[in-house]
Amino acid sequence: MMELEEKQKRLKEIEELLTTYGGELEIAPYVLNYLSLEELETIIVNILKKQSNVIEENHEWLQQFKKYLKEP
Repeated sequence: MMELEEKQKRLKEIEELLTTYGGELEIAPYVLNYLSLEELETIIVNILKKQSNVIEENHEWLQQFKKYLKEP
């Protein structure tokens, strides 16, 4: 029973991350029957890693843009 609660918690965290980063996705609770706790945690890590990469790419682009604006 404890694992089911953990899975529900991770599923909720995934939904919140997707909503925060611009996605809208509602995940049906039956998914918990098919995914392990480890798989849910891997999904969370991948979402966070992807968002980190987007932030880094945006920062690099902004730096290039600033450099372009300063050029005569």
